[in-house]
This record gives sequence, structure tokens and C-alpha cells, in this order.
Amino acid sequence: MKLAKRIITLLICLSVKVTAQDVHVGLEPFPPIVNEDGQGYAVDMFKAIEVISDLKFHFHIMNYARAKKELQKQSLDMIGLTPQGHETKNFYQYAQDINWSVTAKVDLFTLDKKYFNIPLLPKQSIGTLRGNADFFSEVLNIPRDRFIEISSLTQLTKMLQRKRLKIITFERASTMTTLEKLDITGVYYKKVAEIPASFAVYKNSKGQELKAKIDKLLAQVKSKSYFLSYFKYQKLTDTGLIIP
Repeated sequence: MKLAKRIITLLICLSVKVTAQDVHVGLEPFPPIVNEDGQGYAVDMFKAIEVISDLKFHFHIMNYARAKKELQKQSLDMIGLTPQGHETKNFYQYAQDINWSVTAKVDLFTLDKKYFNIPLLPKQSIGTLRGNADFFSEVLNIPRDRFIEISSLTQLTKMLQRKRLKIITFERASTMTTLEKLDITGVYYKKVAEIPASFAVYKNSKGQELKAKIDKLLAQVKSKSYFLSYFKYQKLTDTGLIIP
């Protein structure tokens, strides 16, 4: 009897494994939501979805520019984090956001508050991550030639520390946790935007089906419960000095 039960259990497991839907996700490092080592709040959230569904997520860490290209080529099924409803017109030709988001505050960071006066800044003096300059230029109404794109948050924050950049801009929690990790002090911040951060799938029938499934499952796993530590950064004042 025990042997029969084991065989049945094994067959069920094999059946689930065979019918599992693989979902390849391109993720830009966005700590603590997505860390460079492939961990983070969002990864934990999607792993919780695996437990209650037939979906199997495979995470691929890459910069945002590459993630968008791979989604457009349909080499990926989903990418994140995307600025829900705020991407370029070209992006929405081939992509669609899922019906989920978490508020992301975008700040300017500098070692000298005088550089918050953007019109006085020279060209290529504002650093951001690769694939984000066009977006931030449009959303923040800052000339594109003021921006320079850097490959990683670690490199971006170190360039600020070494005064190779006057300003850097990216999502608040991601930048602040990187500064804290690297023990970079004396940095001022100023909020310039609030953007819903989300994920996007390819814009076709397969993508629509995946979107509908994920939208439903995210409600079941109480997704926002995975971001409680993240929200403390959202409660900070709109401007100030980062205190370790």
C-alpha cells in the first residue's frame, strides 16, 4: 500500500514537471527588489507563485536596454522592472505591462546640493543606468545630452563618490541600498518623480494569456507582503541627506 502511494505521488510530481510552463524573465538589478545575484523581493514573490501554479520562472540578470531587446525578439517572456504606463511609444508596440506595480520614487543624488540646479549642469554630467537615459530625459524634462549611461549601480555610485559625475539618478531604494552597501556617505537626495514599477510581457496572444495568469496569481500570493522592508524608503522625506 505504501509503495502504491509512493508511485502515485511520483507520477503526480512527474506529471506536474512535464506540464510546467517555463517563463524566462529578464531582470535589471533593482535592489532590494532584484539584486545582482538574482535574489530579491520580486524573485521571492515569483517563487511563491511557482508553489501554487504550473509556472516555472527562470531569471536572467541583465541591463534594461538588453532586456527590452530580448523581449522584442521574443527570447524572453517577461521583463522588469518596467515603468508601468510610462515607457516609450515604441516599447508598447511590442510589449504590455501586467496589472501589478509597486511605487518607485526616482531621486537625484549628489555630493553638493548646488548641482540640483539642473540647467547649470554640463553635458554628460548626470549618470543613470544603461537603457534609462531616454526615459528619464522625457519624464524629468531634462535634455538628453545631460545624461550618460553606466552599466551597473555599483559603478554608478562609485563614479559619484569619485566626483566623476555631478548627479546620478535612479530609483530611491535601489540607489540608497547600494550607497549603504559601499559605505558611501555625504550624499544628498531629492525626489523628482514617482513611477509605478512593474513587469511586461510580449504583446501577442501568448503574452496576453501569461499576463492574465500572472495577474490572478499575484493577488493570491498577497504580493505586496514581500515588499514591507522596501516601503520604508518610500516614507522618507522628499529631500535630505542620506543617513547610514
